[in-house]
Amino acid sequence: MVEFVGLFICVPLWILLVLLLGASITAGLFVFHVAVVPLIFKYSKTFRRTLVFANFVQWPPFMDLEDPSSCGVEGGRNLTIEYHSKVDNCPVRIGIWHILPKAVYERLKGKFDDNSDKEELNRLLDDELTNSTTPIMIYCHGNSNSRGATHRIELYKFFQQMDFHTIAFDYRGYGDSTNLNPTEDGVVEDSLIVYEWVHNTISKEDRRVENKPAVCVWGHSLGTGISSHLLGNLDSLCSSVLERDTPLPLPRVLILEAPFNNLADEVAHHPLSKLVTWLPYYESTFVSAFHTDPHLRFKSDVHLTQQPHLPVLILHAKDDVIVPFRVGLKLYRSVKASRSPSDAVIKLHAYDKAMDLGHKWICHAPDLRDIVEDFVKNLR
Repeated sequence: MVEFVGLFICVPLWILLVLLLGASITAGLFVFHVAVVPLIFKYSKTFRRTLVFANFVQWPPFMDLEDPSSCGVEGGRNLTIEYHSKVDNCPVRIGIWHILPKAVYERLKGKFDDNSDKEELNRLLDDELTNSTTPIMIYCHGNSNSRGATHRIELYKFFQQMDFHTIAFDYRGYGDSTNLNPTEDGVVEDSLIVYEWVHNTISKEDRRVENKPAVCVWGHSLGTGISSHLLGNLDSLCSSVLERDTPLPLPRVLILEAPFNNLADEVAHHPLSKLVTWLPYYESTFVSAFHTDPHLRFKSDVHLTQQPHLPVLILHAKDDVIVPFRVGLKLYRSVKASRSPSDAVIKLHAYDKAMDLGHKWICHAPDLRDIVEDFVKNLR
């Protein structure tokens, strides 16, 4: 009987203890959610930068970026550019893939199969890029992972099928590029160096301007903010960073896949923001920092209004939950409102939710080739 009474008493005590522990854990999580996280977010630039760039994420792991074929890329080679960064005042190394157009790769495929003379192959590919008569696509990737991410390789295959030379590269802090903490100015500087390298490569003295291939730029997600900053301020960047007397020419077209109008709006409309939008100090804590921090603003809606002669094509899926369609639409409307009828065209092509393309898979849209070809063709 005593044992029964003891058991009768102990069981409720265990239940009470579990409930108390559960309540303390819940209370702790609540305090962390409403107090600690907002404080870290507001006052730690490192924390905000880590969330925005997410360059610590690397998947698939252990990729051999020096060998594009091991990553599923056919007709590609690895290159590097080294320069002295004015932003971080140190040497920077940028890892690059040059992927051949389909027609060129098929003609030179035997050279890729024969690994006996890589120097000869590189000389051939240098000549192909220098003397290219087909467009060159410079790809600015989004946050996390490297140029070898699966969804990015799928897009390179699309470029290859369209007979584009593809230049895909990693900013500082990504892939096999120099391991520095990325900032907005830093990744824009890296993109400028690659952009200049492409133009220097195709600008032989005896080559007439009309015979040069079209250079296009494609940005995805965070890469749309990087490419918009680069091209919207190309003249001033050429002067201040490259110290050029003559600015580099604008690309034939800028294509923005899943863009946002500025980083503050992207943060405000990100799905994770729903966890904290109910806080009375939400705006001042989580959003205002991206209005004031000069190193993390990515104000594409401002940068692109400064370049009225740059044709822009926006591609956005309505089921994109990472960069919601509404912020891409805001960018389109801002830039369009800034342009007169005589300025370059800006076009928005939206993909219906039923197509299930989300944030990364517009490259699988059946009409993508027609959309891109028609846009570029009409510019001519």
